[in-house]
Amino acid sequence: MFIDTDMLEILTKYRQVDNKLTSVQKEGMLESARVECWKSDRKVDPGNPYMVPMGVTFREFVQYITHNFIGSVKYPDFHWVTIAKGCDLCIQEYDVIEKFETLERDHHYLLHKLGRPELLPLISGLHSNPSGHTTDQVWEYFNTLDETLLWHLGAIYKDDLDLFGYKPHFRMRRNPTKTVKA
Repeated sequence: MFIDTDMLEILTKYRQVDNKLTSVQKEGMLESARVECWKSDRKVDPGNPYMVPMGVTFREFVQYITHNFIGSVKYPDFHWVTIAKGCDLCIQEYDVIEKFETLERDHHYLLHKLGRPELLPLISGLHSNPSGHTTDQVWEYFNTLDETLLWHLGAIYKDDLDLFGYKPHFRMRRNPTKTVKA
């Protein structure tokens, strides 16, 4: 793991750090975390809030996404742009659009359509989920978010959710009255 520019920004803005620490102390701790993250034998200082947990949490990442994308015309990082805005899905005509959740089935369909069924054994089982993430783990991540963050995240990616037929892993009851804090 390493801390890049985006991670530094996220940790600086969204990591809950004791307000009694001076800005100089915070900067020193952040620099120490950045340096240790590059080492293969890094030592985690449990007293350093930028090292525990090491790296950006899901909640901090979602805070970054929602604060930077709500009302923004330009996305700060193309990796997080919505598919509906980032590619020409709606302009081009496609015969097949594969989804990760059904990738093996979609590959089978595509290979049959291309007349290349002999390639089926070569791809069989290649796209299983080696990380072992389950629906329970997804729920754990989303349970770290409050209703406001959930609503803003859903609003940002609404077109993608609709375009690909996804149902959010959460229930959005209403537009929250609270504003997102930067």
